[in-house]
Amino acid sequence: MKEQKNIHHSGKAELVIDEFLPYLLAHASNLISRQIDEIAAAEQMSRNECKVLLTLIGSDGVSLNELAALMIIKQPTLSRIVETMVDAGWLERKVVAQDRRAISIRLTKSGLKQAQPLLLHARKMDTLIQKNLGITASDHLKKLLGQLIEIHNISRSN
Repeated sequence: MKEQKNIHHSGKAELVIDEFLPYLLAHASNLISRQIDEIAAAEQMSRNECKVLLTLIGSDGVSLNELAALMIIKQPTLSRIVETMVDAGWLERKVVAQDRRAISIRLTKSGLKQAQPLLLHARKMDTLIQKNLGITASDHLKKLLGQLIEIHNISRSN
């Protein structure tokens, strides 16, 4: 099968796949994930440990299922990650007063200390994107991506 190409206005050949939004979103996500992996490695953590810490900053605690949904990760995988982080002293589990069967996961002081450099890295990444795209375009992109996520979540629940 022949590879289809379009000629871009610059005269360079452009792959047809570059026209598809799902491909572009996945490609951008992959590039950003690589940067997150580098930050995680520098902090001697996994990407998922970084995501847990960043997700829980500013939170008074969330359930394991809520955290799994926010992180887009399977609950059994997250359970193992949370267990490791509890053992490291970065997270604590707390029984929810309203429902003694429910457990809330939140950062400890040590976990917050681990999360602070990650938050600085995340803000630097955000600032770099804003610098390259412009604040208006960056804010617009955030809004569009939020809408896309919302639309996808609604369509999955129907």
